[in-house]
Amino acid sequence: MLHNKSEKEIKKKKEFPHTFVILAFMLILATVATYLIPAGQYDVTLDAATGKSMIIADSFHYIKSTSVGLFDMFLSIVEGMIDSAQIIFFIFIIGASLHVIVQTGAMDASIASMVRLTQKKPALSKVCIVLIMIVVSAWASTGTFSYEEMIAFVPIFVSLAIALGYDTVVGLGMSLIAVGVGFASATINPFTVGVAQGFAELPLGSGMGFRVIILIIMTSITIVYVLLYANKVKKDPSKSLVAGIEVGDLALNEERLATKFTVGRILALVTLFIGILTIIIGVTRWGWYINEFGAVFLIVAVLAGLFNKFSLNKISELFVVGFERAAMPAMVVGMARGILVVLDKGNILDTIINSFASVLGELGIYVSSLGMLVFQMLLNFLIPSGSAQAATSMPIMIPISDLIGMNRQIAVLIFQLGDGLSNLLWPTGMILIYCSLAKIPVNKYYRFFLPLFGILLVVQVIFIFSAILIGYGPF
Repeated sequence: MLHNKSEKEIKKKKEFPHTFVILAFMLILATVATYLIPAGQYDVTLDAATGKSMIIADSFHYIKSTSVGLFDMFLSIVEGMIDSAQIIFFIFIIGASLHVIVQTGAMDASIASMVRLTQKKPALSKVCIVLIMIVVSAWASTGTFSYEEMIAFVPIFVSLAIALGYDTVVGLGMSLIAVGVGFASATINPFTVGVAQGFAELPLGSGMGFRVIILIIMTSITIVYVLLYANKVKKDPSKSLVAGIEVGDLALNEERLATKFTVGRILALVTLFIGILTIIIGVTRWGWYINEFGAVFLIVAVLAGLFNKFSLNKISELFVVGFERAAMPAMVVGMARGILVVLDKGNILDTIINSFASVLGELGIYVSSLGMLVFQMLLNFLIPSGSAQAATSMPIMIPISDLIGMNRQIAVLIFQLGDGLSNLLWPTGMILIYCSLAKIPVNKYYRFFLPLFGILLVVQVIFIFSAILIGYGPF
């Protein structure tokens, strides 16, 4: 009994804080910061070219302190959820829609068919599947897709990884990390590079060739890194970072692995494919975003259910279960947004930005480029939205780049790399949602990702220095 009690006590001591505890701690730190950092503001104007609000670079001024009190700290959580309602409801709709599609058996049949394909040459086939999934995720997110749109595929990729004999971490590598690498490369991303180039007065899409090279190299490094880990886990499952952690229904049992395709399941997959294609067209031609994405997924889910002879009542019940499962990721978004609400109420965000900008303007071009990269990465902790970060930082970074003789295209490149890769680092972004869906503790995720982050960070610095050397840009 004493031995059992001791084991429980040790386990309790080693228990990693819940996601909400981490966010609450960060919220408290942000609140305390409003008492320590002077309040300040930049003047704001509307940019005619992009239609977005932008700060005026030389307009920073200190204002009267607006420190956030205890009640307002709690209120910021509610306000954060209201501010991020669009994303929260999108997550609910994605969770509900995906649950309906999964219950048709279409995903199980797809995974089972892939597993059967690997039986003739298991090692080579499984490696090819992991490689293909990483490439697909990275190349999809380098354009119109982003973290939010790829959420729907996390459980599928994780289940596939488990079925292939790997673990949930490999599934997260095929989804979250691959998406992050693609998003950081941003070859044709209109929401990050497009907005930043607009503020920099550069032709939209210019400099794409260099970004394609970045995408290829960073994706290749990610593939090698994930496959090395996958091979290690395959040989010795005890070396898995998540060994012994319950994965629930992400692991397909023998019955689910025996699932075969039916007409209804095939139609469900075809409908999903058409839905994704419609979203891509909608983004590129009609300016669609999250609201339209959600509507498409709702249509896909209902049709998938009807094709598999589900009654309307059953579809409704499955939607409810899907909503329940999406509650945790949705709440994470709201709480993370609450941190930004506190910083905004305390009027200290502009003060932080101005402090960094003042230092960067005094450094040489190479040191400044590193400082700008660090600045963009740190700013992404405070402003997770890529387009919002561009609107906030580029009006400051462009004058600094002009001052030190840096091409504006390089300033956009630094923004793109700093914003993109750090999305995989900061808990205020999407990593907590992905980890929740993959049933991976955040500390285990960091143990896997941080070495890769270090490698990719060095690669990014090499690309930035190379861009300066070759005079990358202006167009």
